[in-house]
Amino acid sequence: MKYNKVPAIIVTFFLLVSFFSWPYGFYNLLRIIVAGSAAYYAYILYAKKDVGLWFWLFLAIVILFNPIAPIYLYDKDVWVVIDVLASIVFVIFILKNKN
Repeated sequence: MKYNKVPAIIVTFFLLVSFFSWPYGFYNLLRIIVAGSAAYYAYILYAKKDVGLWFWLFLAIVILFNPIAPIYLYDKDVWVVIDVLASIVFVIFILKNKN
């Protein structure tokens, strides 16, 4: 199974533009895109029986960004840090796994 780079690119773009002021609906869409992409990579890692650090990082991202039971931190500065860290995880994962 190959890793598709498109979800990571889309997620990185959305996370980096999330620093601007957007309507609330954008952040709901952001949660769906980030959680869905992280779940996609976690599933591929699980299917490859590679349940290591990357699997757990993506699982943590799924939990943090899940749109069904959202976690509200109420502080944009905290979310900025989380968004940057999440985008770094996606970028490094794709750069390290050039299949």
